[in-house]
Amino acid sequence: MTSPRRILIIRLSSLGDILHTLPAFQSLRESFPQARIDWLVESRMAFLLSVIEGIDGVVVLDTTALRSNPGTPGPWREIFKCIGRLRSGGYDVSLDFQGLLKTALLSQLSGARTRLGFSKPLVREWPAHWFYHRALSRPANKTHVVALNQLLASQAGARPALRQVKISAPNEDESTVAALVSSAGLREYVVLNPGGGWPTKRWLPSRYGELAGRIGAELGLQAVVTTGPGEEPLFDEIARSCSGPPPTHLRIPFLQLIPLLRRARLFVGGDTGPFHLACALQVPSVGILGPTDPERNGPWRSVDESVVRVLPCSFCNGRTCPTQNECMDIEVAQVFQAVARRLARA
Repeated sequence: MTSPRRILIIRLSSLGDILHTLPAFQSLRESFPQARIDWLVESRMAFLLSVIEGIDGVVVLDTTALRSNPGTPGPWREIFKCIGRLRSGGYDVSLDFQGLLKTALLSQLSGARTRLGFSKPLVREWPAHWFYHRALSRPANKTHVVALNQLLASQAGARPALRQVKISAPNEDESTVAALVSSAGLREYVVLNPGGGWPTKRWLPSRYGELAGRIGAELGLQAVVTTGPGEEPLFDEIARSCSGPPPTHLRIPFLQLIPLLRRARLFVGGDTGPFHLACALQVPSVGILGPTDPERNGPWRSVDESVVRVLPCSFCNGRTCPTQNECMDIEVAQVFQAVARRLARA
C-alpha cells in the first residue's frame, strides 16, 4: 500500500494495553514521519496519551456515561460527535489494536479507506474481524502482545522502530516525585507494586512484605511500595509482614510513577499497568504472573524476569478462580532469586 498520510490508531483501554501498543505506534511514527497519527481512546485513559511524544491528535470516546445512563440523550450525543470527528479525519488507514466488536465498528464508522485488525483467532470478540479489509493471521508460534501489535503495524507498511517511544511526565509531577524521593531519603531502591485490576493477578501482600525484608537485609536496597486508590490495606499487611524496617509507602497517581521508576534499580509487580509502564521505560523488572501467560503478557525484554507457577489450569485469563488462586501461590524465595538475578544483570 502507498504511504498513508492520515492514520488512526484504535486502542480504547486499559493502561497496560495502551502501553503494549506504544512500540507499534513508534514504528508507525518513524516509518511515516510526515503522516498525521490520531489515537481513539476511552476518556478515562486519555491522560496517558498526553505524555507520549509524537501523537498528533487524541479522539476521546466517553462510554462511561452511556453505560450508567443509556436511556438519556446526552451520552449518545457525545458518541455521535466522536464519530463525526472520526469521519472528518479523512484517514487513509485505521488500525484496531483492541479487537472488540465496538472498536471494529468504530473503525468502519471512521470512514478509513483501509481498515486493519486481527483475524478471527486473535480478536477478543470474534465478529470484529468482519469489519476489516485486512486481518493479521495468528503467528505460528506464541507471540508477546507487544510483538503482535508490531506485526499489525507492519500490515500498514511500518518498519520496526529504531528508537524507544518517548514518555515524559509533566514538569509538576517530576518536581513532586523529586521532592518525595528526597524527603524519604531514597537512594538505591526497588519499587514493589502489590495491586492489580484483577484479584487473581495479585501476589499475597504478606509475601511482598517478606520480600521487602530480604531486599533490605540481603541486598542492601531500600523498598518502596506504590499503591493506587483503595489499595492502602495492601501496604498495611506488607508493613506487618516485613522483618526489618517497613518499606516506604508512596500513594501517587499513575503519571508520577514515570519519574519514580526512572530512578529505581528494579520494579517488582504483577501483570498490571505499573508493570507495563516499567517495561515501556526499560526499567529492570520482575513480573509475578499467574492467570496470564508470561510469553504473551510478561516482560517485554528477554533480559527481564518472570516468575510463574505452572498448573494444569494455567493461563486461564480468569478474573475469578475456583481453586483459590493457586497459580499465584509462589514462594518468596523464587521471587527473591529472580530479583537477585535481574539486579546482577542490570
